[in-house]
Amino acid sequence: MLELKGIAGVLYTVSEWIMRLSAVNLMWFILSLPFFTLLVAIDMSDSAGRIWFGLAAWLFVTFLFFPATAAVFSVARSWIVEEDYSSAFKKYIYHLKSDYKASIKTGALFALVWLVWYYNYFYFYSEQNSVAFLFLIIGLGMFIFTVNFLSISAHYDMSSKARMKNAFFISAGRPLTSLSILASSAVLLWISLFQLLWLLPLLVCSLIAFVSFSAFHKATVKITGKAASNTTA
Repeated sequence: MLELKGIAGVLYTVSEWIMRLSAVNLMWFILSLPFFTLLVAIDMSDSAGRIWFGLAAWLFVTFLFFPATAAVFSVARSWIVEEDYSSAFKKYIYHLKSDYKASIKTGALFALVWLVWYYNYFYFYSEQNSVAFLFLIIGLGMFIFTVNFLSISAHYDMSSKARMKNAFFISAGRPLTSLSILASSAVLLWISLFQLLWLLPLLVCSLIAFVSFSAFHKATVKITGKAASNTTA
């Protein structure tokens, strides 16, 4: 294979990565589309609308959005750890199918917790209550925890309880890593939602997964390295 150098090589590498990230993100977006449609389709002004939204959101997140997102993290892990750049489509489908049952089990719990947070936050926000700020902080912490949980699920074979525990310890015990994940994700989400909407179907989730798993993997390598040096000392 011809190896390109200089600007041509850089452009070729960038275009390859854009294609990989876009292919995975597009499949995630298609599977998540029912959930995104729900966010704008249901009138939340009355109690009936809020009930229907809660039921539908729980179903869509459990069976579609969460497994689709978990598969993105698994593909990102294969790129970063294994340096496996084979067909993004086949790799995504493989992880989606092989991890689907486990993903819907944990997805059901995450969907319920996030729905409770969602209702509480917007209730206090609509009432202009200062408690809304507290729930906003809780939501940011939950986001970091969820991302770390997805990274652990992609990287380690362990029970759900062990993944929950390790996600908590990494989220709380590595504040710089947690802040970097939060900051990078916030920037990407803000750009995709308010500046460049086309990034949502093409790049945003795969980029967040790639950047977040990179930060997570770097932190875990440091942790295992320190543990190994302490053992040999």
